[in-house]
Amino acid sequence: MKDVLGFYEILQVSTDADFETIKHSYRDLAKLWHPDSNSDPNATDVFQKLSIAYDVLSTPQSRLTYDILSLVYTKDNYPDVNAMIPFSDDDEGVDVKALNLKEVLSWGVGYKQTNRYKVATYNNALKLNAKVSLINWFAGWWHPKGFFLNLKAISHNFKNPVSQSETLKIMLHNMIAYAQKSQNVQAAKCGIKARGMTDDYGKKLIDEYVASLNVKVSAPKSWNEVKLKLSQTIVPIVLLLAFLGADNSRFISESELWKMFAKQDRINYYQTVNTGYGQSVDDVVVGKVVSIPVNKDDSSKLYHLTQSSKVMYGPSDDFDVLKELDKGTTVRLTGYTPDKIWARVMIDNGESGFVHYEAIKQGIGKEIPFGSSIIE
Repeated sequence: MKDVLGFYEILQVSTDADFETIKHSYRDLAKLWHPDSNSDPNATDVFQKLSIAYDVLSTPQSRLTYDILSLVYTKDNYPDVNAMIPFSDDDEGVDVKALNLKEVLSWGVGYKQTNRYKVATYNNALKLNAKVSLINWFAGWWHPKGFFLNLKAISHNFKNPVSQSETLKIMLHNMIAYAQKSQNVQAAKCGIKARGMTDDYGKKLIDEYVASLNVKVSAPKSWNEVKLKLSQTIVPIVLLLAFLGADNSRFISESELWKMFAKQDRINYYQTVNTGYGQSVDDVVVGKVVSIPVNKDDSSKLYHLTQSSKVMYGPSDDFDVLKELDKGTTVRLTGYTPDKIWARVMIDNGESGFVHYEAIKQGIGKEIPFGSSIIE
């Protein structure tokens, strides 16, 4: 186990010492180094270090926080625990990872390589990955040294678009930062994501921390990292089609290819019905929605719209509109589709419909009207 700030060493105890051992060691050392009874010129400095170390290691939660941050930080970059801010993307999603992409621009007389490091949600990661790929494939070849750097960059971006070590640091940092803001659900989700990236000792610490949050959350959806890697191949596929001489009437544009690629894992919520006179489509959702039990005392399931939205009868823009709601309207989350494209919500009159999942955010927005069905 790491002791990055040397607190265990200062107190002269092992990293697995129990609290009683830590307390006795501190008392003995504090008595020895108290400036009132020790004339050593370093006594005040040592005594202060002893007090700081004991403050951190004498309580279970602060010690656990220190042990967890020691997994991913060093002495030089250890954060101020009392002022931690979560790493987030523009859309403030909890499920983020650290992208580390290499971008090469080259021209006849020079070249430039840039490391594109970004904390991103999955959708934004796909977009950035495709953008860097576009630049590398079209603008990275026009200098001798840049040519070879670009080959390495494309290979790196395909093999390692995500920095696992940095992502673990972000998840553990965010777990603690969210918990300090009393956002325990978000903190627990970060802990669950981080758990799969560390060893058994790290898992033990994370499990202990998540248990202390006293919330129940489901495991977050895993990233489709195969799809993330394959997004690097959009440009060469388009170039290959062009090289093979596809005519304009059959040629698939890059934007069309990207749309097909981006939607390939969406779920079809329509049921095909054979009537005996041909096939028709029944616009009924057939058991493909993850339901959340309605407990009107549970405020954690209250969300608000981040934009004006149409509430649909089913999880598709092809369904009829149930109602149109203004930005900021508070609703209750009652379910979601497995691909997290659509959220099922209850509105004030007690009816339920579907809105785009990205259009809602946890927490109360506008004041809930008197008599609303979404609360008790």
